[in-house]
Amino acid sequence: MDVKDYEIKALKKQIFISNLKAWIIGIILLAEIAFIGMYFSKMGLFGEVSVSPYKVAVVRYNQEVTEEFTAKVMEKMDEVKEDKSYQSVLFIMGSPGGSPTASEELSEYLKAYQKDMNVTMYVDSIAASGGYYIASAVRPLIANKNAIVGSIGVILPHYNIGELAKKVGVEEDYLAAGKFKKPISMLSKIDQENRDYIIKNLIKPTYQNFIDSVAENRGLKAEQIKPFTEGKIFIANMPEIQGVLVDEVSSLYQVKAKIRKHIGKKDVDFVDIDIMEEPTFFPEVKVDLSLEELARKINLQ
Repeated sequence: MDVKDYEIKALKKQIFISNLKAWIIGIILLAEIAFIGMYFSKMGLFGEVSVSPYKVAVVRYNQEVTEEFTAKVMEKMDEVKEDKSYQSVLFIMGSPGGSPTASEELSEYLKAYQKDMNVTMYVDSIAASGGYYIASAVRPLIANKNAIVGSIGVILPHYNIGELAKKVGVEEDYLAAGKFKKPISMLSKIDQENRDYIIKNLIKPTYQNFIDSVAENRGLKAEQIKPFTEGKIFIANMPEIQGVLVDEVSSLYQVKAKIRKHIGKKDVDFVDIDIMEEPTFFPEVKVDLSLEELARKINLQ
């Protein structure tokens, strides 16, 4: 073997070793990327991945009805509507109620939303008060037979801690202009004049709006639904509320099967939509200047 052949073989060996190192490094990098991807996927950063071309968005309203959560739900549903891979929405209601204004906002939103995309409403555990207000916006209203529905009514809680305040030496002092500017105090009972004022100008109008909206949503007259609007709750399969508060009693499994049949495909993926804010990789830093608290104090309440 001459020097030239030896050099060629040595060079080939060196190239082979370099290529082998490159492959090993590449495999290690791919393994690390896969590991990082799996980690962040479990953290919820990438959301749920679907392999089927037929997808149904599953939106769960499983909290008290608030303006903040309602806004997040509508934001996520807007994103679903823009994503053309979704065929429809399965809205699962499980809320005991809450804000009348948030209930009205989402109710009207769902009615408008159905003009662009089909929505299936399913009550899995409870749709009471504001939760029912929202659920009534979609027909047919399907519920688990043991779900709680109804509680159509309005309440304004008030706690009188006046006696306790006297014992600890606390007394109320405030400035106000206008006879009815401060009709309620936690340190005293509501007198009859202010009680009548609050019922007439707040409780009854909100209650009537509730009744009218539910009646309209359900395609009924107000007098048809009035017997079920005294704040009573009902179990979904009770005979007297069929066709009034509930259209169909079913289970989540059966509802999904019905949606698959409607789409006409067996390989339908039901993708859970994460309503809450996604966790950030970087730590959140806040600088609290108490401006919000200050704004509340000087607001025209």
